[in-house]
Amino acid sequence: MTTTLTKNRINSLARVLKSENIVEFNHNELYYEVFLSADSGFVVNLYSCADRDEEGELIEANIIDGGLCTGSAKDAIEFML
Repeated sequence: MTTTLTKNRINSLARVLKSENIVEFNHNELYYEVFLSADSGFVVNLYSCADRDEEGELIEANIIDGGLCTGSAKDAIEFML
């Protein structure tokens, strides 16, 4: 696998995002969380690890980057790669 995800994996993750409104995955030693924004588009958060708190939520202190993608589900998966 190169520094970017394969097209097959990107398409698979985009399908999950479309159907579930959220997808999480590891890539290049980072943990990605992508979910449908309440306003418009998709929120993309990058974490240093997949550690979770007592409620099962990803720990905000581990966020290293994030943003809003107003494109398609596939665009959101590719947004921070």
